[in-house]
Amino acid sequence: MERAEAQAIYKQGREAVVAVLLALSARLAAQDAQIAQLAARVAELERRLNRTSRNSSTPPSQDPPGAPERRRAPSSERSQGAQPGHFRARSSAAADRGGR
Repeated sequence: MERAEAQAIYKQGREAVVAVLLALSARLAAQDAQIAQLAARVAELERRLNRTSRNSSTPPSQDPPGAPERRRAPSSERSQGAQPGHFRARSSAAADRGGR
């Protein structure tokens, strides 16, 4: 609104000024609500954009191209399976039958 428009409304009287102020207040409230809605949407989209397989249940194949590569655990010197010297536990049913 230009200054000349504001002065023209003022010259129309008190009711015209109150009506304009109420209209501007309503418009401002609507814009505040829209800004809050858009801010929530931006926050949700940023959260989804930053989601990788490390911080969600998605598989690594769904990671975005810019996601850091997953580090592999350092391999141990042990072989898979039972280690040397492991005592093989037998169930009581197998021991009763005389089996292995």
